[in-house]
Amino acid sequence: MNTLQLTTSIKKEIWEYKRIFIWLPAIIASIIILAPLIGFLLIDGNLTTFFLNNNPNATWLGFWQEIAKVQHDKMFNVIAFSFSSMLFIPFLLIATLVQLYYFIACLFDERRDLSILFWRSLPVSDSLTIGVKLLVGALILPGLFLLAATLTLGLFLILAFFLCTILALGFDISLWGLWSSSNIFSHMMTSWLNLLPYTLWMLPLYAWLMLVSMFSSKAPFLWAIIPVVVVLLVEAFIVHYFNLDSQILLGAITDYFAISENNVNHYLHDQQSISLVPMKVISSKISVFGIALAAAFIYATYWLRANRSHH
Repeated sequence: MNTLQLTTSIKKEIWEYKRIFIWLPAIIASIIILAPLIGFLLIDGNLTTFFLNNNPNATWLGFWQEIAKVQHDKMFNVIAFSFSSMLFIPFLLIATLVQLYYFIACLFDERRDLSILFWRSLPVSDSLTIGVKLLVGALILPGLFLLAATLTLGLFLILAFFLCTILALGFDISLWGLWSSSNIFSHMMTSWLNLLPYTLWMLPLYAWLMLVSMFSSKAPFLWAIIPVVVVLLVEAFIVHYFNLDSQILLGAITDYFAISENNVNHYLHDQQSISLVPMKVISSKISVFGIALAAAFIYATYWLRANRSHH
């Protein structure tokens, strides 16, 4: 495989969708950065009472002195994990919606505007095109949103570093222990490590949407939903008519995509490794059948592009 063709194809995909690949994460980051600043400026009254739960006898420095006394407590690991999770969640939720849109439009749009005729005239194989679109949608797109979230968190950490420096040099209050007890960098790295198992878990859905994007002549979103709904309705009728115990297909889909409280509680036994819980839960959802089904969908997508893309 030609490396230049690969990198050029990736750049082409990002360029075509740069508004949602580049500008959307930047806008989300700007909102998250500006929101606390605006809230800080709009706070009425004494800032000390805001931070200290309206305790009139407390002081702003006293608050940090109390934090310094318990800075090695394990609760800061949970607090840091909660903070980083709350910061990353908006990026990841919107990235998921963008992924669904991208996969369902990436092959449909180029057939609708006939740009596929131009792209197929270039010396780029259909297999490379399908592979690049899958790579971009499954890994690069969420990676860009994760990068924006990481940079946003990094900015907050820089501000926290300056605060620790000011308190240490100006007021002899050391909060450096928070950096180790919070494991904030570990939480940040784990968010990136979650990307691969999450991609493998969602791969059947991504592949199905790409297949729909390739074969649908109009309304790909409806084509992505209607066949599944029809199959489930037929199964429900058969189960009811023959008085069977349960719907196998509905149960399989529900079990595959649903994350129950039991799944989470199974791994919530150690606060020190709390950041690994999402990875463990997601990894437990990956199945060989799901990967095989995704491979079948991807091959069908390739076959349709290679043999019927002119229709």
